[in-house]
Amino acid sequence: MPTIQKSIIKTEACFSKDRLHRYILRKEWDKNKKKAMIIMINPSYADELLMDYTTMYVINNLLKLGFGSVEIVNIFSRIDIKINVNDSIEKLMDKENDIHILKAADKVDNIIIAWGKVGVNNKKIQERQKEVFELLKEYNNKLYIIQDKLGRGGYHPLAPQIRFSWKLKKINIED
Repeated sequence: MPTIQKSIIKTEACFSKDRLHRYILRKEWDKNKKKAMIIMINPSYADELLMDYTTMYVINNLLKLGFGSVEIVNIFSRIDIKINVNDSIEKLMDKENDIHILKAADKVDNIIIAWGKVGVNNKKIQERQKEVFELLKEYNNKLYIIQDKLGRGGYHPLAPQIRFSWKLKKINIED
């Protein structure tokens, strides 16, 4: 006799009134397990119903690691498939974004920095990354990055090396 398994993923998304910015995408599948926050670059089209590949890989990997929910936030809040680094900071992000990053950081067990290598060659992005680290100073004990099987770190969830298997490594922004 087959067994039927059922599950529900509760989803909540917070947008600006004009829906040009998404501040947070919250997914919960087991409220009794650890909570994660993941910080990436900018939101694409995922919302309370639509799923993108990044969100799918995030949920799949966090589930394997024993988490029960995720707060997905981004250093830039502007919804776009690919960020245009020539845009002004004001166009890429509004001040509401940092409020949601801090609220999420306060209620999770782990904060995963997953913006990948995007800031390596761009001063504007590097400055924003520094601002986010400054915001998260009091949560330093919760910070992690995604590593691959070889121990290399600093990946975005879409990186082929880690799409199907994450290892989290503790980091310290005060070093």
